Amino acid sequence: MSLTGKTVTSIFYTGSTKLVQRGLGMISMLILARILTPEDFGLVSICTLAVFLFNSLSDVGAKQYIIRAKIIDDDLINTAWTLNILIKGAIWLMFFIFTPTIADFMGKPEIETPLRFLSIILVAGLIANPGVWLFSRELNYKPLFKIDIISKLISFTTVLVIAYFDRTYWAMLYGLVLQYLLPSIFSNFVCTHKRKLKLSNIGSQINFSQWVVINSLVGFARGEGDSILVAKFFNLEMIGVYSIFKSLSSMPLTQLINPATDPLLATFSEAIREDDFQPYQLNTVLLLLLSLVVPLAAMMAYFDKEIILLMLGERWIEHSYIFSILAFMMIPGVLFKVLSEYVLAEGGYKPIVYYQVCMTFITLAILYTIIGGNLEVFSQTRLLISVASILIFGAYFQLKYRLFKFFDVILFALPFIAAGIAIFCTTSLDLTKLHWFSRLILGCSIFSAIYFMALLLLVYLNRKRYECTLFLSYITVIKNFIIRQASN
Repeated sequence: MSLTGKTVTSIFYTGSTKLVQRGLGMISMLILARILTPEDFGLVSICTLAVFLFNSLSDVGAKQYIIRAKIIDDDLINTAWTLNILIKGAIWLMFFIFTPTIADFMGKPEIETPLRFLSIILVAGLIANPGVWLFSRELNYKPLFKIDIISKLISFTTVLVIAYFDRTYWAMLYGLVLQYLLPSIFSNFVCTHKRKLKLSNIGSQINFSQWVVINSLVGFARGEGDSILVAKFFNLEMIGVYSIFKSLSSMPLTQLINPATDPLLATFSEAIREDDFQPYQLNTVLLLLLSLVVPLAAMMAYFDKEIILLMLGERWIEHSYIFSILAFMMIPGVLFKVLSEYVLAEGGYKPIVYYQVCMTFITLAILYTIIGGNLEVFSQTRLLISVASILIFGAYFQLKYRLFKFFDVILFALPFIAAGIAIFCTTSLDLTKLHWFSRLILGCSIFSAIYFMALLLLVYLNRKRYECTLFLSYITVIKNFIIRQASN
């Protein structure tokens, strides 16, 4: 099979794996939210944060090293496997010994036993056959697809069965362990590589691994730093509320927007290489994504109680205001995604790393100073920091590349104006007397219709802008596609 064919097939298998895993994960979360309590989710959140922090320390990037190596042999694979054993084993031992200290530091001694159980995750990969890394190197994702899907189905079923009969947080803990343990076990049935302890040319692998560890820690701190502070200073109920609302509010971004924007790096890179990149291309992408994300965030914030009732149940509705705040985190998230992809396409890896490191420290420092407040203040501060961060990054981006013009601000404001009009009209209808489910369906339908009409009108009024002309042409293409599908 050609490289193109292998790449397309690999994308199919990896995409299908992510779709199934994320779908089952979301279904599992929504079911468990109705069976378990916010305190249960809070305890599991603390434990997973601690374990995954140490897991970041133990991730030496063995698979990445094998994939990028120009020439490989058994000694190279076995050396990577040996280094994996040494590092992961040492990290696991350190974690197991200091588990009581971690529990005391978090101020929650009840997490000691669950922490020790979850520590299995740190060493689960050691029983895997290292030959499985070759599948990724050779773009042979079919065996990995089977392993991951079977493992996810077993862990999904186990979680729901235990939760139904036992109704404790241990259901989630068993599911997490199985999710990491089963792929390692199954890898031994599809790989025939003979493992052997080796330390040949280990220096180059250690040099590679140290950057992988640093990158993992920075990524973990950036994504979970706020959750760690919440886990340290709030009670189990608030920890559970924050963790599940953060996960739920980011789903449109992580499961829809980010996968859809993954090709941006390749697209920008090709245009830059061909010296064919034009500012309107970036503006059009931003307009399209904002046109999707802004109304989603607005509806999630306005119908927060109804969405929480539908997704999680009555026991979570008391704190739905946290969900309404976190929903707006999607907007700076998608802006950073697009701008950073362009910076990477220009070869600017260091600015991205420096920015993320600096903003992580600043964010955690500010959040730490206001941690004595309630969770609503904490969430609002987190949102404001995200907005300020993207403004700072946007200012750097403009100074560096000079791609935006002053009137581009009007272009990017169109989705916000349309969303404001839709919210005003929906509010004026006073849907509070309806049943919550009818209010959610009717309200979202009215909001969407008004938003879409207002946005089209605003874009049409600005049709002299080439970006708006492209936007209208894309809408026409989508409309014609829907008509054709309906007629067939």
